[in-house]
Amino acid sequence: MHREAVIEVSKFARLTFVWVGIIFGAVWAACWLVGIALPTWIDQTFQPPAVALAWSNTLRVIVPLVAVMVFIPINAMFMVLAERRALALFTVRKGPNRVGPDGLLQTAADAVKLLFKEDITPRGADALMFTLAPIVFFAPSIIGVIPLLAAATNNHGLFAVANLPTGIFYVLAVSSIPVVGIVMGGWASNDKYSLVGGLRSAAQAISYEIPLVLAVITICLMAGTLDVVKIANQQAAVPIGDQAVPAGLLGWNIFGGGALVQAVSALQAGAPDAAFRLVAAVLLALCTVLLFLIYITGACAEVNRIPFDLPEAESELVSGYNTEYSGIKFAIFFLAEFTNLFVVSTIAVVLFLGGGHGPFPGFDEAAAAQIERVLHELSGPIGWLFNSLIDGPTLVAALWVIIKAYSLVIFAILVRATLPRFRIDQLMDFGWKRLIPLSLILLIAVTFLRELV
Repeated sequence: MHREAVIEVSKFARLTFVWVGIIFGAVWAACWLVGIALPTWIDQTFQPPAVALAWSNTLRVIVPLVAVMVFIPINAMFMVLAERRALALFTVRKGPNRVGPDGLLQTAADAVKLLFKEDITPRGADALMFTLAPIVFFAPSIIGVIPLLAAATNNHGLFAVANLPTGIFYVLAVSSIPVVGIVMGGWASNDKYSLVGGLRSAAQAISYEIPLVLAVITICLMAGTLDVVKIANQQAAVPIGDQAVPAGLLGWNIFGGGALVQAVSALQAGAPDAAFRLVAAVLLALCTVLLFLIYITGACAEVNRIPFDLPEAESELVSGYNTEYSGIKFAIFFLAEFTNLFVVSTIAVVLFLGGGHGPFPGFDEAAAAQIERVLHELSGPIGWLFNSLIDGPTLVAALWVIIKAYSLVIFAILVRATLPRFRIDQLMDFGWKRLIPLSLILLIAVTFLRELV
């Protein structure tokens, strides 16, 4: 049994590496083509220069949208396969392993099957609203993730246009739209199970969006900004006196945003209030850990993940709000659910887990310098190809974001494999009677403790 488990884990790891390589290779190729190759060709070919400049600048501006449009479908296919294989691993089963080597192409086959299925609109349904619902549910997944690209790539030049001064406010505003699509789909289906699922989704979103937003606001208050790039970069180093000291793991917001490092530094310097500041820093770190747990809980509820999947609840509502959907419309709902899970995981990485910065002080700089040295040694067309888009800091930041985000996705899959579904009364009680009061208390506590440190 132990040997079989090791084999299955190695297969899952191999599947992950292959698919992640496919995903980000495709995104890199698309960004290079639209942001580097085509503008360079236009600048050298078209006249007058003003017209060529206008076209090349337009292409560079749409690079973030192109990256997201390429990333979302391939990433969703991988996440579906990863969830099925991980669930099989956690429950001692095989999982999909027939289509392609070790089942690598299973979700590609499923996607083709869904696209060729008949698209049925139920008798008595509101056809327009029934069709618009999946679009309303899916569209925010595309536009909501764009500001996070700058934070995930160390504010790379091609994605700097996507960096907004109020980026996290924009992401939260857009992320509240999908519930409208769920309610639309449930009501327009002319089906009692779908309607109940849609109403459950609305009640769940109202209940759990409050603690989630309060957790995010608290971190933004602690960081002093709504800019996702600034929030991520603040976690790389801690200001001590006139210097910014790399803090690694202790600089992340989940552990107080460097408060422990500042308190220990004051203690070493012999400050008279050092012991008091150390106690405040420890309490602040405990508060931020609780905020992270509140965010993860609220995020799982927002994207309808077990144990908060009451809008679907197969044992009660058949399939909830998407019971009557088939073909490509069902595929859009399916695609958006997994994309939303990745988006909330990426938000958690940027706000709480250091963004594109690693847990080891000094490691990122050394790794980036090594990558730059290797890239500079390349020559000819290959050298231009790699140096035109890749640079050390961007690659290191992107790799850390990928590792952290997919780790949270695997954690969500583990939760699905181990926890039962809440009853609807338990779900509402947990949100209103526990999470909301606790998040309000933590907001006040973090505000005061940050000033004391």
